Amino acid sequence: MFVAACSVRAVGQAASETTGVPFATVARGFSSGIREPTQIVIRTHDEWVAFWGRHTRTQVAPPVAPAVDFSREMVVGVFLGEQATGGYEVKITKVERTGSELRVHYRRKAPDPGAILVQALTQPYHVIKVSRDPGPLVFFRESLVR
Repeated sequence: MFVAACSVRAVGQAASETTGVPFATVARGFSSGIREPTQIVIRTHDEWVAFWGRHTRTQVAPPVAPAVDFSREMVVGVFLGEQATGGYEVKITKVERTGSELRVHYRRKAPDPGAILVQALTQPYHVIKVSRDPGPLVFFRESLVR
């Protein structure tokens, strides 16, 4: 249904030339039916509608999946999974092309130690659309932000 890819690169690996790729946020927030940490790549309308249904299943009146032109675009998302409190966030910071690979960089934020937090389960996520690309996608987690 959907494909996720992860990669870890060794520090000091030779850098190749990169090109920034524009993207647009489709949805970002703190409440999702996706309870496990997940990274998604969706390239078809049917996969998108099915995934959106899972994502919004906890809402009383779930919204229709946002429009995406899958002939030209694809959907990419990062879900942190369920957190015991508020104060967690995720943000896709950039997408870049390196050779045949598309790299999706994201930053995760955790609450400060001792912070006063909402005592509620949260499921932070960020979903974007980007130009359709048949090649491999690699997710890069940037340093934890407090």
